[in-house]
Amino acid sequence: MTALGNILRSYSKRLDRELGLRAWLRGEPRPPRGGFDLAGEKIIDWGWICVNLPVGPKTGLEIGCGESPILPGMLTHGYDVTCVDLDATITTELRGFRFIKGDFNEIELLPGFDVIVACSVIEHFGLAGRYGSTADPDADIRAMTKIRSLLSNRGQAFITVPIGSDSLHIPWHRVYGRGRLPLLLNGFTIKESRFWTKSPWGPWYETTLMHALDQPVDLQRYALGQFLLVGDH
Repeated sequence: MTALGNILRSYSKRLDRELGLRAWLRGEPRPPRGGFDLAGEKIIDWGWICVNLPVGPKTGLEIGCGESPILPGMLTHGYDVTCVDLDATITTELRGFRFIKGDFNEIELLPGFDVIVACSVIEHFGLAGRYGSTADPDADIRAMTKIRSLLSNRGQAFITVPIGSDSLHIPWHRVYGRGRLPLLLNGFTIKESRFWTKSPWGPWYETTLMHALDQPVDLQRYALGQFLLVGDH
């Protein structure tokens, strides 16, 4: 029965990758035929951020927290944590933090955060068609400006985004290249950065910024950029 169950699950995953039925049932746009070749992206980003979180006590803000392990990581370090998301599921699973449901660009927050995390979220800002977002071509730049304004004098921001040739894949994501990436990071100093890419449907491997920026335009995959930033005060 277990073997049969594994076969059925494997077939179901392949079928969903081709047809995007689960997204359709959730009322979301169907992903490209064949699905997104990005398995493991969140694991790489979450691991890098969790390992590099400074020891608390600190004040922390996670934007688009979802159900990531970064929030409990902050709490374990003794952070006073605020989370912002459009989905409040995490509040049914964990306590000990302040949760604000809403669009980060539209809510009021007091400055002074020691650590701000935006893991795989900035690229979705202002792309209508998912998450209840409305179209705003510069929502990602505005979000980064707001993050800088919310940092304490010695505060740090962990930002992860798709890297490659500059492109826009509505309603899915932006990819940041030689044109838009400098605009996104304007006003920050890069304290640390790492970059990852992959062969089609293969494993991720670490690479250079130049190699990541040369990633061809492709809806289904992109390179990853991880940035530890401090604001230029």
